[in-house]
Amino acid sequence: MEKLIERLIQKDRIALSKLITMVENDSPQLLNIMKAIYPLTGKAYVLGVTGSPGAGKSTLVDKLIRNFRSKGQSVGVLCVDPSSIFSGGAFLGDRVRMEWAYRDDGVYLRSLATRGALGGLAPRLGEIIKLMDAFGKEVIIVETVGVGQMEADIIRYADTKIVVSVPGLGDQLQALKAGILEIADVLVVNKADLSGAQDVAEDLQMMLYLRKESDWTPEILLTEALNSRGISDLYEAIQRHRTFLSQSGLKERQTKLQREQTCCGAVEEGLKKYLRESFLGVEEVKTILKTVQEEGLNPYHAADEILQLLLPIHIEEGE
Repeated sequence: MEKLIERLIQKDRIALSKLITMVENDSPQLLNIMKAIYPLTGKAYVLGVTGSPGAGKSTLVDKLIRNFRSKGQSVGVLCVDPSSIFSGGAFLGDRVRMEWAYRDDGVYLRSLATRGALGGLAPRLGEIIKLMDAFGKEVIIVETVGVGQMEADIIRYADTKIVVSVPGLGDQLQALKAGILEIADVLVVNKADLSGAQDVAEDLQMMLYLRKESDWTPEILLTEALNSRGISDLYEAIQRHRTFLSQSGLKERQTKLQREQTCCGAVEEGLKKYLRESFLGVEEVKTILKTVQEEGLNPYHAADEILQLLLPIHIEEGE
């Protein structure tokens, strides 16, 4: 692990790939890896791109990568694809649309599977973002799976959230429903060459009127990602939001909250590891579980007995 981290600091892409794989697979070294690389993080700007299936997110991300690269910025890309509920496998096809990126040393692209996680993201996304940050990527773009109205976990990781819509997904009431549209910092109507694009933009504008008052009002942009139209405007809108976050102090507040969430997440990981090891090592636990299986002991009573065995505090009923 130490050698891999040394190579990561030296911008070794193979080391980055191996560390991401270790983190994805819940390596026993997970917490040690994160402790070692954390001092190197905090410099990257994270963009989240989310929206309905078929909205053209991958093509939009592809054109955004090119735009950032034309400005000389190093880019990391994480494309999340759904895992099969039957086989557990995932196609990971987004990389096909960005094949050129593998020939650009300034771009690192990684496909991730949801592995059963909800919210449109992969289970270890936060840690993988930190690995890319430590590697030195200036901008990290996260493309979620095609999501519905409530898969909004990207809000926990992205500085700027881009929600992509397209014409033809429903009537104007869709834009008024609570859910994913509420997290947007920038709203994009892609495939603007299709009939009804302007109507979608107007519906989104109506939705913004009904939002609670905020210091930032999301911009609504029309794009044709396939034809590279509107991408420069989108880039400028991202920069305006980035400036707003910095000047308003919101970026600093977000960073503090993310640090707290990171700490709580590490505590949860430590507790899970402790409980797993305790389960394997305590004969009384095995006896209780066997009793649950064979003699019909109330599983909830059994859980209370196990917790009292494993935890150094007594858990009173109802707490």
